[in-house]
Amino acid sequence: MTNTKTPIHLEYILGLTAFAAGSVDVISFVKLGGVFASAMTGNLAFLALYLARGSFHAAIGSLIALIGFILGGAIGTLQTRGKNNHHALNILLATEAALLLAIIILWLPTTHIVGGWATDMLILTLSITMGLQSIIGKKVNLSNIPTVVFTSTLTNMVIAITDSLASGKFSLPTDTKRQSASFTLYFVGALTAGILATLDSQVIIALPFAAVTWALVRHLRAEPE
Repeated sequence: MTNTKTPIHLEYILGLTAFAAGSVDVISFVKLGGVFASAMTGNLAFLALYLARGSFHAAIGSLIALIGFILGGAIGTLQTRGKNNHHALNILLATEAALLLAIIILWLPTTHIVGGWATDMLILTLSITMGLQSIIGKKVNLSNIPTVVFTSTLTNMVIAITDSLASGKFSLPTDTKRQSASFTLYFVGALTAGILATLDSQVIIALPFAAVTWALVRHLRAEPE
C-alpha cells in the first residue's frame, strides 16, 4: 500500500477513511432506513425510488443525507481555505472524529425509527462527516482515491489491470495497488459493520470513529510535508 515517495501517514489516512466509509454506508443503510451516507450516487437513486413508491419517510432520509453531504463538503472547504495540506488535514480529521463521537453519544440512548428525530439527526450528522471526508480525499490527493465512493476507483483499477494483461506482463503501477488496497478496505469496513449489524451489536457505531481517530493520531505524529 506504500511506496518510498509517499509519507506513510497519508497511506494510513486513505485506508482508514475508506474503512470508515464502508462501515458508515452499512450503518446508515441497515440501521437508519435504507439510505447511504457516503455513496451519493446510490443515495440519489434511492431518493428517486422512494419518491416513485410514495415512501416519503424513506425519501426524506435520503434527502437529508444528500443535504448533509453537501453541508459537510462546504464546511470542509471553508475550514481549510488558505491553509497548507498538513494543517488542513489536521482540522478535517479532528472535526470528523468529533462528529463521529457525537454520533456515538446520540446513538446509544435512542431508538432508530425511520422518520424519528434521532434517526434523522444521525443521518444528517453521518452524511456531514462523509462530506468532510470527501474533502480529506482531495487534500490527501493520492491516486484519484476519493475515500467515500469507489466506482471511479474501480474503473481506474480495471483500466490498469486490463492494460497490464494486454501488454503480456502483469506489473501493476503503484496507483493501482493503492486503489486496490483502499477498495478492499472499504469492503472490509462494510463487511465488519454487516457482521456487527447481523449480531445487533452496539459496537457497530464505534467503527468509523475508531478508524478516523487512528488516522488523526497517525497524522498528528507525522512531520509536515
